[in-house]
Amino acid sequence: MNLIQRILLRAKMRFLRFRFFQSGRITLLRHYKIKGYKHIQIGTGFFANHFLRIEVFGNAPGVKLRIGDHVSLGENVHLAVNKQVVIGDHVLIGSRILITDHNHGCYEGEDQSDPAIPPNKRTLTGKRILVGENTWIGDGVVILPGVQIGKGCIIGANSVVTKDIPDGSMAAGIPCRVIKVYDPEQKKWIAHV
Repeated sequence: MNLIQRILLRAKMRFLRFRFFQSGRITLLRHYKIKGYKHIQIGTGFFANHFLRIEVFGNAPGVKLRIGDHVSLGENVHLAVNKQVVIGDHVLIGSRILITDHNHGCYEGEDQSDPAIPPNKRTLTGKRILVGENTWIGDGVVILPGVQIGKGCIIGANSVVTKDIPDGSMAAGIPCRVIKVYDPEQKKWIAHV
């Protein structure tokens, strides 16, 4: 039994009495669901609000979900991992978030999925997601496969991130696009043209 499994076992016992779990490493509020413990690595100072849902699946060895130190998640966060998701240190993630590194089927290139095949029967395809340190992801954001969000970014509420966001950018919209960049010389966020 690895460290995360031991912590979560203790959490389940404490949950019945206190409705939350806290150790020196992590705090999980009630109603969480975590699958694929052996593929998860969580740093110190982790906090997750109510209704956290983590699903890590697939048979490939190694860590597929890596969460850095001092990461905080709001309510109703769903992390769905088949390839790899890496979340840097000091990341703040709002409520009602979906981060998924995979699709049910292939929709680009030569060998695309046939719509006559039910989605749950299609081959899972995916690409790694990276979220840089000191990034803030607003409420209601969806992050799709293959995205890299740079360090020190702000992702506006209800955005759908489909493409990379460079370091020090403020981005929003559907699809998400850069609207401001931080200028360290002026110490200001400047409108992106």
